[in-house]
Amino acid sequence: IKSPYDYLDDVKKHFSEDLLGGMSLPFKGTDESFKVRMGELSVITGFSGHGKSAWLNQVMLHLMKQEKTMIASFEMLPKATLARMTQQTGEALPNEDYIEDFLKQLVGNLYLYDPENETTTKKVLEVIYYCAEKLNVKLIVLDSLMKCGINEDDLNGQKAFANRLAVAARDLDIHIFLVAHSRKTSTDHEYARKLDVAGSGNLTNMADNVFSIHRNKAREEAILNNDLDNDIVSAPPCTVWLVKQRHGKGIETKWGFGFKPETFQYTENW
Repeated sequence: IKSPYDYLDDVKKHFSEDLLGGMSLPFKGTDESFKVRMGELSVITGFSGHGKSAWLNQVMLHLMKQEKTMIASFEMLPKATLARMTQQTGEALPNEDYIEDFLKQLVGNLYLYDPENETTTKKVLEVIYYCAEKLNVKLIVLDSLMKCGINEDDLNGQKAFANRLAVAARDLDIHIFLVAHSRKTSTDHEYARKLDVAGSGNLTNMADNVFSIHRNKAREEAILNNDLDNDIVSAPPCTVWLVKQRHGKGIETKWGFGFKPETFQYTENW
């Protein structure tokens, strides 16, 4: 049991760092609404094929310039993750010298967890604590939940794992990004809501932030069909919805992005 005055320094820190501080995403238009704060868990969701991993990779490519990062991509080989990051620097078909120079720049800033065979939630948590305590890693990416050794119908297991991730983020003063697929709906023309995240509803309850990545399939279909008078053509090719933000300014909003498929780059102009 403590006195309110015992938290004086913490409350001052809330206004100087938690409310106004944090790391900016690599987009000017997002800065007023959201920043990456330590001690938090962010869930990245969206329908299959809508670009969750590509958007998050671009974000991490920017953030790792400031803090050490560990990426555990269970759905892509490490070479594929690094190849995509190389392209996201703006080179669709980089030559060998470019690749070597880029990877050298990542040494000491980026680590990759490459498990042999399947992994488990216990092992994932061990890796997180090792990276934070031994390697001074501050940013963790887990892509994705369904590859962390929990059955799709094990809702209690998912809840427990999300809780342990949230505790780890807080206790280690790091930020964890967890990719979680959205369940299939009748159409993927709409963006995935919080309740559309596959598995336990406690995944988003435990998270501090929830992002939904949406690719504008209706716009793509209109362009494919030469329906250029359709109002949807003027809409952004991609939209990222911030559907939950527990801390900071607590804003829930959306941001429109262009997309360059040849380099997997998201842009603020389209």
